[in-house]
Amino acid sequence: MSENKKCIVYGGGGFIGSHLCEALVKSGYEVVLFDKLNFSRKNISRFENKIKIIEGDFNNEIDIKNSLAGINFVFHLVSSTLPASSNENPVYDAETNLISSLKLFKECVDEKISKVIFLSSGGTVYGIPESVPVKEDYFSNPFCSYGIIKRTIEEYLFLFHKLHGLDYFVFRLSNPYGERQNPLASQGAVAVFINKVINNETIEIWGDGEVIRDYIYIKDAVNVLVRSLEVSSTEKVFNLSTGKGYSLNEIIDVIRKISGKKISPEYKNARSIDVPVSILDNKLAVKVFGIKPETSVEEGIKKTYDYLLKAKQ
Repeated sequence: MSENKKCIVYGGGGFIGSHLCEALVKSGYEVVLFDKLNFSRKNISRFENKIKIIEGDFNNEIDIKNSLAGINFVFHLVSSTLPASSNENPVYDAETNLISSLKLFKECVDEKISKVIFLSSGGTVYGIPESVPVKEDYFSNPFCSYGIIKRTIEEYLFLFHKLHGLDYFVFRLSNPYGERQNPLASQGAVAVFINKVINNETIEIWGDGEVIRDYIYIKDAVNVLVRSLEVSSTEKVFNLSTGKGYSLNEIIDVIRKISGKKISPEYKNARSIDVPVSILDNKLAVKVFGIKPETSVEEGIKKTYDYLLKAKQ
């Protein structure tokens, strides 16, 4: 293993983190995975023996300090809240996400970390955009605590860069989907819908199904994250997306074709927290990192469907 290629992925045991860890290993990086105590090893079972695993508390300064020993690159994927529920307790959101992130960045400065990669939110930080696709320089008022905290962490990274020279990139991720996504979670429409179809259960949709999102296949997304370690740029904030939008009804149509099943969704009252349209302009990321998303929605959903179908057998 060459020097200066040691990464730590905070939140590495989850859907996104496990794919990132696997991609980093394949790219020749030495990988440390940091996640909570007794986290499930299911997502990393294929490559668990190729990485170092640290179980700890992201809010514990000692755990964070110890985990950074010998590290060159930091990936911050941790979030203790979800967009839909973050407004219920914004104080908790700030204490567990903002404050802990600031403590992490301070330790990164002390440990002379080469670069911090922060995974922000491509949907919630922009609020309701005036036009789409949304570019990185568009500024609006997020209307959920989750988005406010994400954007505030971005601003503090800029501050740490100016004050202490801490290099960083921020990626505002759109809607990732793919293998290992939790089909029982309260977010992640693709996996949730597929799981319902496989189990012959009714898909429930808030609203008329015309809410539009920018869906990116997980492996396309993590390829950009890995590539970002090798790139220097004065640009620091990027949309990580496809630049294309699909409605929930269109996603269901794709699943219908793949599964060959009759799907009759149950439409419920729309939620006030749901942004009607969220499509992110990805031209800046493509220009700086030289990678375009290669997986079509049809191909990505087919891979996700096959994975969940096999997991059920």
